[in-house]
Amino acid sequence: MGSDHCAGIIKSTLARHDGVQTTSTNIANHTVSVVVGSDGPTENELKELIEGAGYDVAAVALEGDASQEEDSAVEEAYLKLALRRFWIAAVPTTLIMVLMMFHMFWQPIPGYLAIIAVLGFPVVFLYGGAATHKASWRSLKNGTFNMDVLISMGSLPPYLIGLVGFVYPMTSFIEMAVTIMTFHMLGRYLEAKAKGKASEAIRKLLTLGAKTARVEREGEEVEIPVKDLAPGDIMIVRPGDKVPTDGEVVDGESHLDESIATGESVPVYKSTGDTVIGATISKEGRLRVKATRVGGDTFLAQVVKLIDEAQGSRVPIQEFADRMTGRFVPLVLVIALGSLVVWLFAGDTLRPILEWGAAFLPWVDPTAATPVLAILAAIAVLVIACPCALGLATPTALMVGSGVGAERGILIRSGEAIQTFKDVKVMVLDKTGTITRGEPKLTDVVPAAGVSETELLELATAVENASEHPIARAIVDGARERC
Repeated sequence: MGSDHCAGIIKSTLARHDGVQTTSTNIANHTVSVVVGSDGPTENELKELIEGAGYDVAAVALEGDASQEEDSAVEEAYLKLALRRFWIAAVPTTLIMVLMMFHMFWQPIPGYLAIIAVLGFPVVFLYGGAATHKASWRSLKNGTFNMDVLISMGSLPPYLIGLVGFVYPMTSFIEMAVTIMTFHMLGRYLEAKAKGKASEAIRKLLTLGAKTARVEREGEEVEIPVKDLAPGDIMIVRPGDKVPTDGEVVDGESHLDESIATGESVPVYKSTGDTVIGATISKEGRLRVKATRVGGDTFLAQVVKLIDEAQGSRVPIQEFADRMTGRFVPLVLVIALGSLVVWLFAGDTLRPILEWGAAFLPWVDPTAATPVLAILAAIAVLVIACPCALGLATPTALMVGSGVGAERGILIRSGEAIQTFKDVKVMVLDKTGTITRGEPKLTDVVPAAGVSETELLELATAVENASEHPIARAIVDGARERC
């Protein structure tokens, strides 16, 4: 699902099922979220519905499931597929380009057209080419235009017209067709790689949570996976443990390191009745905590969901780009057709332009037949005008920006906020947890008269070395760096 058109097809397909209540799509990471009723379709039925619309389903999972490994595997598989398609296109295309240069500038190659036709066929019609043409057909069948249409129009006609050279002497266009498809595959791979890095930054947030939890069951402590926790379970949090999920302290007291959530560098005191956040760390006390929110309802899961929604949100400039793309594609087709007609009927009038250009560009052939020149002009318009950057740059930049921000501790609530941020002239920041490190750090040492800095640090380290207090740890770590 790489465009609004694809998303629209999937949404309308799912909406036709009576049990589906709402759907929302995220083009940036190729996902669709579905809310179903009690009589709604099962996971397998949802998969069958989408596959029936002509799309492949990588995975189906309930919201809040711990599917980090699965998401990572899907992302990695998607990237490997894009890379494999690129190399499958790039190797024969490179060979064709070498043969073309040799054929044009040094020595004609016997059977040249047949060789490049065989090498170019899998590039244009199989692997990546097939997926592109399939998307183009879906678009045209539904009366819409997307960027894949231009890629197909820029690769299929040149290849097919180039085959005319077997029965009529004319310039080969097969080289142009394979080059267009290869560059398209390169763009898809770079896009997938950028999105993969952004998604990896988001997944790193999920690794902060605990993997297992100790709970009381029939008077005994047992260890279970965090995903099996249920609201009301009593969790045992020992010193140094991560709190498995959001909850309320029912017994015990401790200081919790909540820097992951608030950026506060000093642990917060917690006792009976206080709420705790999952993934925060208990420093010294033993706590009994009643789980109140689990799975997708936890603070950490909501943060990840917030960033994920920001990546898939639509910014005002993207709305403009989508509108322009929808109008631009048919306009390009009209201009390409106009170029074809003009060169067919006024080729001799325009030929002096080619003769002038041939002096600078040796591959320009001003003696080519008028129909050949007309086809070249039309194809050139289709290829050069492809608005891939217009349609891909904005969502990709949004996803990568929010992913890098999350990696550096900056959470972006919506895509619109990113665009609005360019107009900000003054920022007012709350110091603690916003622009601080989230942990104390030794910055200056001011010894009394008669005491050296080294001596002071050695004495302070001896006193604080056994303490777990964050200020004590900052003094010890600072002393080790300086001494």
